[in-house]
Amino acid sequence: MGVKTFWYLTQADGDYPWSPDGLFPVDGNRQIELAKTIDDGGFDGALVATWPNDPFISATWAAAHTSRMKFLVAVYANMTPARLLAEKALTFDAFSGGRLMINSVNGRENILTKYDMNVEHDRRYELGEQYWADFHRIYAEGTESNFPNTPLRIDPPSGGHTVPLWGTGDSPAGLENAGKVLDAYLIMLRETAFVDAKFTAARESAAAQGREYTDFGALSGVIVRPTQAEALDRFRSLFEDAGIDRIREVLDSAVRRRTHGQQDLTTFVARDAQRQCWVDTINAGKLPEPEDLYLGDGLYAGITAWSPLDIFATGSSAVYYAGTPDEITGHVRRLRDKTGLTSLILAGWPLIDEAKHVAEHLIPRFREL
Repeated sequence: MGVKTFWYLTQADGDYPWSPDGLFPVDGNRQIELAKTIDDGGFDGALVATWPNDPFISATWAAAHTSRMKFLVAVYANMTPARLLAEKALTFDAFSGGRLMINSVNGRENILTKYDMNVEHDRRYELGEQYWADFHRIYAEGTESNFPNTPLRIDPPSGGHTVPLWGTGDSPAGLENAGKVLDAYLIMLRETAFVDAKFTAARESAAAQGREYTDFGALSGVIVRPTQAEALDRFRSLFEDAGIDRIREVLDSAVRRRTHGQQDLTTFVARDAQRQCWVDTINAGKLPEPEDLYLGDGLYAGITAWSPLDIFATGSSAVYYAGTPDEITGHVRRLRDKTGLTSLILAGWPLIDEAKHVAEHLIPRFREL
């Protein structure tokens, strides 16, 4: 069984978007070009994440210019009334041919308070359970015109189609919720043993509810090149192009934020010797080499548009497969065989350029696994 491949469809794009001078400006035409690259490249779809742009509008904008890719749209439960979201989903699917998927996001307090959603962590999962039940019910019923003299309806696509619900959940409340409501379980990619433990816990949670997941997915960065040297050179440039000052600034800010100002990068102590070596190297004004950042199982600790170098060892998504097509495919095959992985959501910057490399070198191989 092949591994499905998704890409990122986001405005968080650039040569190195973790630095202001490496970030592209918001550009709808570039989003169209990126969507067409994903669609033409054979990707199964794209994750449309929650950035300053509205993900549903971004997906709608891209869907009008594509024909086959699916859109995994990030949605916060209860932020939009269930009926309104179902009406939006019905309209999207009617116009796109049933290409909508939803990534259920429970969210963080610092984000949700901006929208007056002042609900504690576990309670959000409880409310989300009813929310998604209401959404699926309304979607299955279809929606009718508010004007009685116009008997217009939008029905779900034929064949009992519903909108697949993807998401994650790591805490006890999150795992219980995932087992109850999600169709596909997602994690941030890490070493194989980490992935296996997460997927096993998710399976057990679903089994306790008499359910099974349709998919198990992981999110990762990727750099694929004809030779390992080329891939690692490109990986190294993610740090070099931004520069040591910017990398140190990003990490110092992350430490201050996580410790509520009690520590900075110079006083921070990592959980293990490898990560402490990264911290010491950066504090000395140098960048770690790729071999220092190797985590095992083909993965390198890196930096992404949404996550800094993982000096905290907290399951960051800022890991990369970096290597040749055969090397990366071998690592994915072993991960799939060990854990039951069915889907990868990948990213690399600039998004259009790296998507073309993946389309050429990895998607055909992943399909043949």
